Amino acid sequence: MSIKLRFSLLALAFAAIAGCAKEKDLTEREIQEKILDAYIQANCPSAQKLTSGLTILNLDPGSGSVAPATNDGIYIHYNTYSLDGTCQSTTDSVKARMLGTYDPGIYYGPSLFILNSSCTEGMRELLGKLHQGGKATAIIPPWLTASRASAGGYSTGGQQSTMNMIYEIKAGIVIDDVDKFQKDSLESYSRLHFSPKIDSTALGWYFRNFTHPSGIPAADTVEAEESVGVWYVGRLLDGYVFDTNIRDTAKKYRIYDSSNDYNYLDVKMGETYQDMTTYGSSSSSNNQSTGAEGKQSLILGFVRAVKNMTYADKGVTFFMSGLGYGADGNMTSGKGVPEYAMIRFDIWLAHPADTKFPPTKKK
Repeated sequence: MSIKLRFSLLALAFAAIAGCAKEKDLTEREIQEKILDAYIQANCPSAQKLTSGLTILNLDPGSGSVAPATNDGIYIHYNTYSLDGTCQSTTDSVKARMLGTYDPGIYYGPSLFILNSSCTEGMRELLGKLHQGGKATAIIPPWLTASRASAGGYSTGGQQSTMNMIYEIKAGIVIDDVDKFQKDSLESYSRLHFSPKIDSTALGWYFRNFTHPSGIPAADTVEAEESVGVWYVGRLLDGYVFDTNIRDTAKKYRIYDSSNDYNYLDVKMGETYQDMTTYGSSSSSNNQSTGAEGKQSLILGFVRAVKNMTYADKGVTFFMSGLGYGADGNMTSGKGVPEYAMIRFDIWLAHPADTKFPPTKKK
């Protein structure tokens, strides 16, 4: 049956549903259930519709030894489509280029899903059927886009939908201990990218001050309540640059925004790194969250590195997601930091009177 004929039949089915709705007020779920059943009948009558409403169109479980259980994680690539075949989202940069939707600022890498209470019910049920290397195409109805963590109704997360959606999924590695996986990944990253390798000095946190590798002399330390200017480049461990306040770097990675002023980030030193804040003079907000009176808190992995630097220093830090954006990430419209992401910052510290990059003015 041709695609044109299939969607003609589907359109007739929708018309029939609309006619039924005139005779009886249907709930939103009843309408979506009828749309789903009509789509299956017109396009894929051999599909397996499960009791929950999850509808399996194709399933290749994969060759991995285990499928993710509760609280396990699994990396996936995915495409999503509305029932009319329109691609709604993708983690495939090649596909995005073919569709004409490619944006260098968007992250097209794999997403880590944890099968816990924050994961939507449909994704949890579907991913639980896949092993490493597995592939699936399935329809997830809107009532399965609620998570157990949401208080009734639909989830407020990014996976929320108000209509039936087709998911194409390819499964990567299954992770039974996210913390251990991240520690091992950071160790491997350190060995691969730095010689000599950088050792962690706190759980899941790595830092090197290239200017003062043996530590900052007491006379050069920045006192609490003093301000510093911070230039930085933030990236994921796979190299994707999600944020910078350096103009030329933003242009190089094609994330330049003409509305940004690309000034240094104005940070006030604290007695400890947990005390340090900013009033957000930087054009970016990807390493901070806004609080009262415009004051902003900085993510712990980032600000811990700044605390170990002084004027005109250059350093690098990389750390596990718990010291960054955690389980939620800070992604908007595909841009930013995804969930459970390990991140790296290259950092330059400037004297407040030194407004150009790279900084040169010492204390």
